[in-house]
Amino acid sequence: MRSYNEKQTIATLQNELGSIETLYNSKCVNWTGRTNDTNEPYSEVIANELLRNLKAFDNIQSISRKSPYYTENHSEIEMAISKSNRNEEMFAKRLTGLSLDELGYAMDYQVPLKDTRANKGVGKIDLISFNKTNNTLYLIELKHKKNNETLLRASLESYTYYRIIDQIKLLADYKSLLEKTSSHVDMNKISVKPAVLLIPPCRANDELEELFSTERPKQKALALALGIKFFTLDLATYETEL
Repeated sequence: MRSYNEKQTIATLQNELGSIETLYNSKCVNWTGRTNDTNEPYSEVIANELLRNLKAFDNIQSISRKSPYYTENHSEIEMAISKSNRNEEMFAKRLTGLSLDELGYAMDYQVPLKDTRANKGVGKIDLISFNKTNNTLYLIELKHKKNNETLLRASLESYTYYRIIDQIKLLADYKSLLEKTSSHVDMNKISVKPAVLLIPPCRANDELEELFSTERPKQKALALALGIKFFTLDLATYETEL
């Protein structure tokens, strides 16, 4: 890809902020490398600008889906997966039904967000899990090993879907499944949070290590501001189940 300076990077992002619902699909949030003048990672420059424009995320419109979020029969989804080469979709299906450490019980996968065909560009939540210890339902964006997308892109996708989903309807649709997961669950106290689950080796996991080592402070600050949680999964722990 061509090289950009700091001002060009910011200008490119500003052009995309008008379509905040699809920002995560913009090329700039998936840029790797550094600016050719300040030598900052592109993702740091973009994260810093997003911190200055947090109110832009308020323009993400929630979609109230008439059909249920919970799909008892995943036959159509499974057919789509079999014709796809997307590791995240296939792996999310395999994780469903397992207990995933701090993420809790993986309840469902490929959860639709669209209400009608008019909702263009809206994807599906890769995985939903429930941690009964902290009473939290996680909406998970999954990045499987060898995925080359950036941590910034994964974060924005997770948060966008969190803003799009109708949380009241989501909890109502999963009520019976949540009660099976925990007999003492208090539906009125469940927190819904955006999350990113990384299966190394992948680019986003490498960047997560840099984030925790303070090499990406702006991305860390953005994740904290948006309430995004990060998790990694050691496949060796799940070899027998998978």
